[in-house]
Amino acid sequence: MRISRTLSPLLDRPDASAGRIALYFAVRYATPIVALLALTALPAGRDVSRLPALLTAQILFTLATHTISTRGGKALQVAIAVGMSADIAILGMLVAMTGGVSSPLMFLFTVQALAAGILLTSRAGIRVLSLSTLAILVVDLSVAPSGRANTGFPDGIAAIAALWILGGAGTLFSTFNERELSRRNAELATIRQVTLDIENTLSLSQIFADLCRGVVSGFGFDSAAVLQREGDELRCVGAVGVTGATDMAIEARGFLARAMSSGEPVVVTGTDANRDATLMPLLGPRGYLAVAIADDGVLIVTRAGRRGRAGVLRAHEIESMGRLSHHARLAIANARMHATVSEMARTDPLTGLANHGEMQARLSHELGRVERFAGMRNAGRYPSLILFDIDHFKRLNDKYGHQAGDAVLRQVSETLRTNVRSFDVVARYGGEEFAVILPETGHERAREVAERIRRAVSAHPLSTDDPSRMVRVTVSAGVASAPANGTVPAGLIKSADAALYHSKESGRNRTTHAMDDPEPIAPVLTINPTRRRRESAELPTRDATRRARARSSRPKRRTPRA
Repeated sequence: MRISRTLSPLLDRPDASAGRIALYFAVRYATPIVALLALTALPAGRDVSRLPALLTAQILFTLATHTISTRGGKALQVAIAVGMSADIAILGMLVAMTGGVSSPLMFLFTVQALAAGILLTSRAGIRVLSLSTLAILVVDLSVAPSGRANTGFPDGIAAIAALWILGGAGTLFSTFNERELSRRNAELATIRQVTLDIENTLSLSQIFADLCRGVVSGFGFDSAAVLQREGDELRCVGAVGVTGATDMAIEARGFLARAMSSGEPVVVTGTDANRDATLMPLLGPRGYLAVAIADDGVLIVTRAGRRGRAGVLRAHEIESMGRLSHHARLAIANARMHATVSEMARTDPLTGLANHGEMQARLSHELGRVERFAGMRNAGRYPSLILFDIDHFKRLNDKYGHQAGDAVLRQVSETLRTNVRSFDVVARYGGEEFAVILPETGHERAREVAERIRRAVSAHPLSTDDPSRMVRVTVSAGVASAPANGTVPAGLIKSADAALYHSKESGRNRTTHAMDDPEPIAPVLTINPTRRRRESAELPTRDATRRARARSSRPKRRTPRA
């Protein structure tokens, strides 16, 4: 368990630690070479007969543990732990052989501690320092026992102090580095998670909710809110942990205006927030951090202090909020672009009404909803459909031009939109034809709506592309109601279209319901006048030909008289 706690911070980052582990083993491989170079300063007369065996043993231990460590996982932990203990033990014997605490190899303990603390983990460095301290004490007791009787302390106390000062400094540096790296990794992971959350949806309300939730849970803030501009004011469109009123209009001034215009995070202290008082109804008397997340939106985060003290906002948190705001801008821009494209796919660009495809989909939805719920069928809450056609629209285009025709189409569309309920569907069916879907509307009520719209269109003159020129137009209407005139979209549209045809053939500017029993309309026969004149001239000739007797082209033989 101790080995796992010692090396687990390193093993959690295998990609980043591979090079550091390789460098640590390189230091171990270089230790015998450094020891040989240091022993050149050793005074003559020392017994170094066991020196080659110890150096060979150190190289073999390093090679064996390095081979085991390549397997990773637990094998790496065991290899490094065994290698540390073996290196310190061999180094202790080398120091004892070359003069004890006064040996020129004493600095190798510090090198081992620095290598373990900086290249591995701070816990590994502490472990090497502890093992090195024990080795120095053992060497000091075994090599110079007489010194203890005079001073009462081991002679290696100065060496141990130097070891902890130098090696401890490196270990402390490693500890700070590990904590800073862990903090940065945690912040990056939080930013990544929040970014994934807000990029996985194309709903603005969901983006704002995920952003506030991620900021509060990931960065430890107490509350977060998103404000969006609506005209000259700001409205709260998403909030987490906010205790104030979220439905009030907020003035877009002061620190909020500065944050949105500059695009940089703005820190507002509690004193400045009370003086400005812009967010008092929402946040109360506390400071906040304002970060622009769009040209018309700003993210507000707060942190309460403890024991009556103000909350602390750190520089790296401000930097992280600024980094997160860039991802939020992209997510919001994508959601708005998707909404625009979706609206264009459902809307007629000239009139702003639903297009033909959207009308078909909504009509299918209304009819399917009735068929799905038996109670609605029993209550007779079927929809009705009205088709309108502008009378003599081609003549208007030919006389005034297509721009005038477009202006008339837009104004007729507005008349239709203002004379129906908010949940009714008004669509441009095609050309100068319009459709109105009336959910849960019977045939009599549908006829009344069609008549009201027809009268509204014909009552007022419409402007063309020339403001000084006004025209009057009329519309013909055909009404069909389910289920009598159809229970599927195709059948209902066919019935309404037949009723519209009857309105136009009956003189236009009128309403016909498919349930009416209209009088039959005599068909109008047309003929090409040129063909008619030609056939009139040829008729006597053909009749004379049919009445004439057949004559032979051969000469008639005369019979001689007797």
